[in-house]
Order: sequence, then C-alpha cells, then structure tokens
Amino acid sequence: MVKFETFATREALYDAAASVIVAGLTAAVAKQGEAGFAATGGSTPAPVYDRLSGLTAPWDKVTVTLTDERFVPPSDPSSNEGLVRRHLLKDKAAKAAFAPLYFEGLGQDEVAAKAEAGVAKALPFGVTLLGVGPDGHFASLFPGNPKLAEGLDPKSGRTVIAVPPGQPAPDLPRISLTFQALIQSSLIVLLVTGGAKKALLEGPVDPSLPVAAILNQDRAPVRILWAE
Repeated sequence: MVKFETFATREALYDAAASVIVAGLTAAVAKQGEAGFAATGGSTPAPVYDRLSGLTAPWDKVTVTLTDERFVPPSDPSSNEGLVRRHLLKDKAAKAAFAPLYFEGLGQDEVAAKAEAGVAKALPFGVTLLGVGPDGHFASLFPGNPKLAEGLDPKSGRTVIAVPPGQPAPDLPRISLTFQALIQSSLIVLLVTGGAKKALLEGPVDPSLPVAAILNQDRAPVRILWAE
C-alpha cells in the first residue's frame, strides 16, 4: 500500500522535500565519495530548488542531471535545464556539476546518445526527484507513446532515450531518462500536490499507468511527499 507523507501547506512540503533531498545527497556522498541528483522539471519543484540552493551539502561532489528535458535550448522558457540553472545551481549549490540532456546542433537521437556519458557520471543517484502527471506519466514516459515500452524496460541498455511527440502528450519532442536509470538511486522522492494526483496513487495503482513501475519496483525506496 502506498504511504503518503502529508504536509499542511505547500510551503511545508517544499521545506520538507529540500531537507529530504539534501540529507539523501549528503549520505550518498559520505558512502560513495560522490553522488548524482536527478532533478525533475515543471512548476512544482522550483520552490524546492530555491530552498535547496541555500542548504549546506557537499555540492562539489554532486552531479545534477535531469529526469527529462524538452528538446529546446536552455534559453527557452520551457527548458528544464533553464529552470534548474535559475533555481538550483546558484548560491551554495553553484558548486555542483551539471550533466545536460540537450546539446545544440544535434538531432534528437544524437542528443540522447551523447547525454548518456554525462548521466553515467551522475549514476548511481543519491536522490531521484520525480513528479507524476494526471495521466500517470513520470519523466517523459507517457501512456500510449511509442517509446514507452523501451523507456520502462528494466533490462534496457539505455539510460537516455529520445521521445517523440504524441497524442495527447507530449506536445514537444523530449529526451528522457529510462526507468532502469532512474531506479539506480538510493532514494526516489515523489513530489505530489493536489487531490487528483493523490487519488491516482492511492489504493491499488492501475498497472497500465507508467508510474506503477516506480511504485512496484524494489530496487530503490520511494517516499511520497504530498500537500493539497
């Protein structure tokens, strides 16, 4: 059964998430000498990243990468790299290394192949931060997408794949870490807000939803942090 850690306000949720992430990264560095952090995009984590950036951690031993990225340059307002650079890679966290999922001037498949080297430096992750969409997607692994099966394959040899646009989502081509890459982590944190997403994850989760793969695996512990 899925267990929610519930917070009275979103501000309290953001505080707790930042604290959990920094503790996880600090523990991973103490154990391994270095650690990766797979950071998610979207509007919800930005306040978490603002808090994280000012917290003390062995940032010079941390490599930040992204769970997924839109196939746009960092200057684009929808870029997850841009979001992470504006909100996380500043203040104390400016010492962290960054492994991008976008490279100018390359095709989508070439970018996915090139990104694997940087992701390899971040693996295994100390912490993987994920959101979940109302359709049950995580990272850029969407229901009905032709790349979903490849992205969810637990025996995949790929850590990064190119995801084509689809109906109804995603609207843009994307680059995504695979399920098998994301679960190479000491901790997975699911950051969830609102009643609809909570309902999606409560009770027996529909096994056809991509996020069921995260909840049903036993490689990495999962903590679900939630506020209305």
